[in-house]
Amino acid sequence: MAKKKRHHYIPKFYLEGFVDSRNKPYLWVYEKGGNSIVKASAKDIAVEKHYFSFLDAQGERDSETLENALAEIEGKVSSVFKKIFNEELLSEEDRAIFASFLALMMTRVPNFRNNIATTLESIIKRINLMIASHKKGFAGSIRRFEQNTGTQIGMPVEELRQFILDDSKYEIKANPQFSLGMAFSNLDRLTRVFFDMKWTFIKATGDYKFLSGDNPLYYCDPTHDPHSFYGVGLANKNVEVTLPLSSEVALFSSRQGHSGYAQGKNAYVKDINKRTILAASRFVFVSEKSDTINKLVQKCIGSAPRMRVDGI
Repeated sequence: MAKKKRHHYIPKFYLEGFVDSRNKPYLWVYEKGGNSIVKASAKDIAVEKHYFSFLDAQGERDSETLENALAEIEGKVSSVFKKIFNEELLSEEDRAIFASFLALMMTRVPNFRNNIATTLESIIKRINLMIASHKKGFAGSIRRFEQNTGTQIGMPVEELRQFILDDSKYEIKANPQFSLGMAFSNLDRLTRVFFDMKWTFIKATGDYKFLSGDNPLYYCDPTHDPHSFYGVGLANKNVEVTLPLSSEVALFSSRQGHSGYAQGKNAYVKDINKRTILAASRFVFVSEKSDTINKLVQKCIGSAPRMRVDGI
């Protein structure tokens, strides 16, 4: 049996909830910075080769362990989706499964992994610059490195120091396995956070349907001061989390309010859609072709959430 190499960073079953009912099995793909709106099937979008692959203890590439684990979770959560779409009461087990899905939808996407990678790269570069800014200390660090490892750096110490100080001459790239590991390392904690929140499932209107994207789970604190030194996190008292589940239903989650099902208003649907477009790193997935939506997508280039590195 051929190994699984094409990995969906957004689940295929989830994407099928945004299929154009008049053009099955296709949905519409909008790209930030792109000129065209492309028709594609769920199996051909939000997919990258070896996205969840890693090197095992023997140094062999494992392309199936994580992919199979995700498939098992997705199989369970798809049943919970059906209950939600039928407006059924969710059991504690259903809530646990759905909460784990929310955690995954936050961390499995390219935007999260790219944020992890760029943050690590920034930290390493800042530390290198800090060390290289002290001539004697840097020389001592190199000397200890050579003594401890038996490896010679192969160039004059001062030449290396000057090279490091001019950070326009080089880039630091994080190993993709680091961001992959981080994407899965905090799932239990995130699952508990989402489990403890209030969940309201909002239905779309006849005028407006929900859309999705390549980073569909979005959180914000509408009371947060944008000039504050501190950012917004899931621990914020007034944090709001949104996730479209299909073109007809979206999740609104917070620490306050109530849980259950509610008929949305046009303004609610439009607001959630705006958040989803803002969160998208590159692609937006929609059940209709619309110039109006495309104009909004093109206004939101570079709007995906970014991690900040301060105080180093």
